[in-house]
Amino acid sequence: MGQLRFRVPSAHEYDPQIWSTAFVSGIEGIPWASKNRIENDCLVIERAVNESGKLSIVWPTEEYGPIQLSTASLRCQDEPYWLHVELARGTIHRIRGRGLDWLRMGLKVPESYTSLMEQAVTSFVQSLLTTDTPEVCLVHAQNAIDLAISASKPLARAFISQSLQARHQSEKQLGTLLGVKVVPKERWEREIAQAVPAINTIQISMEMGQIESESKNATFAIIDSQLNWARKNSMRVFGGPLLNLQSHAVPKWLYLFSDFESLYEAACKHAVQVVERYRGQVHLWSAATGLNCPNTLGISDEQVLHLAVGVIQAIRRSDPKTPVVLTIDSPWAEYLGQKADGISPLHFADALIRADLGLSGLGLELNMNYWPGGSMPRDLVDVSDLIDHWNILGLPLLAQVSGPCNLLNDAQALSKSGIVSNWAYPNMAGWKTSKLSDSGSIDLPNSTFSQPAIHLGAVDAEANKRDRMPVNGLEIMQMLLAKSNIHGIIWNQFSDCDEHVYQNAGLIGPNGKTRSLLDGLSRLRQLHVH
Repeated sequence: MGQLRFRVPSAHEYDPQIWSTAFVSGIEGIPWASKNRIENDCLVIERAVNESGKLSIVWPTEEYGPIQLSTASLRCQDEPYWLHVELARGTIHRIRGRGLDWLRMGLKVPESYTSLMEQAVTSFVQSLLTTDTPEVCLVHAQNAIDLAISASKPLARAFISQSLQARHQSEKQLGTLLGVKVVPKERWEREIAQAVPAINTIQISMEMGQIESESKNATFAIIDSQLNWARKNSMRVFGGPLLNLQSHAVPKWLYLFSDFESLYEAACKHAVQVVERYRGQVHLWSAATGLNCPNTLGISDEQVLHLAVGVIQAIRRSDPKTPVVLTIDSPWAEYLGQKADGISPLHFADALIRADLGLSGLGLELNMNYWPGGSMPRDLVDVSDLIDHWNILGLPLLAQVSGPCNLLNDAQALSKSGIVSNWAYPNMAGWKTSKLSDSGSIDLPNSTFSQPAIHLGAVDAEANKRDRMPVNGLEIMQMLLAKSNIHGIIWNQFSDCDEHVYQNAGLIGPNGKTRSLLDGLSRLRQLHVH
């Protein structure tokens, strides 16, 4: 059994959830399932293998608040590592390495990045020279982390700006799909009108649980009206997902099936019924989402793969012309660190592509800052690396993004996922007032001025009096837009009125008022998308 140990002074002062989400991954980036515990101010991670690997864990930063950081690759040894020091080493290596890669590609690296990274390296060296004085060593290591993460921001913004400028040289306005996801509910039309300036696409959810759990005719009537609205407003229509096995989306009656064959038949029948009803009205079908994650139905990996194949084939038989995508949830695969019964996202997608089912693309569901059942908050360079990693499969990608717009309690959220930014760290109070209103700029094509970067996950004025969100969501959408292999970007939760999936992720708040993130999306479309 392989064991990694990390010294963490005052470990009892941290939120216990932090230690449970730590995982170790190998060269492919796939986490090994592990058992984690705190033992005498040491984080102990035990795995079934004795191979070297890198540790990933959510850690506080001055720039973004808690985000996922990783060490460099570490070998198993009896002597514990200093966690702060190894996270500093891994963070500097990752961001500095990406900066060098982009520099070789021709990126003009800003001076602010170079200066901050030099300071980060200096602080890291100081941490190594003061290991005999732990209190001083850890201060230098944390400072190195903060400086490296701060350096990642101007680096990522430079990439976004210059990449968008390059894309606009061949396209005056990008053809990227930019939209929101809506569910079949009564008040949808009054709310969706507010999103028109920000979108050219609407994703209409058609999950089995949504249609089968209510009056089928009533639900279809709402979907009919949503499709009519899309035609009148010249919107592209993204239909689905038709199947969702995430815990909050599985209809209760589905648990009554005692055999896999009945589940398979029900899923394929639903797909055929919906596709035949709306064939010719939908421009892109989403077959399923969440199949790669651990499910609550007790079906095996082989059965999950068989189910995905069946739903895709059912769509292709009923509508041979319309493109079909399958969406991968939690593409960083953090869930594999806790449970071994999930499927590696990349391997799952690769198996379906090799089956030659006629998939036209892959969706990546990035529900950021939620755990469990979502993805950890990440910096912009990490998001860029993910998209590049998935590009190896050679299919167009569609990103479905969400994140909390404030830290308030949300009793109407269906998902059990908590907001990672609410976790407690020692001396965290200073980080919670993160720099959402900074004046960093992105040079935008076809403009004669430098303007503040649009924030992602901007905060409601009322919530701003109590907490400030460290997650920068709209910048993530800018990074996605800068990637030429991203053909569509969907905000994954439109409204927080009535029941919804994720806490505080709607562009429409529970009071029916628009959140400032929607204004940011409107500006993004005005500048870049047709």
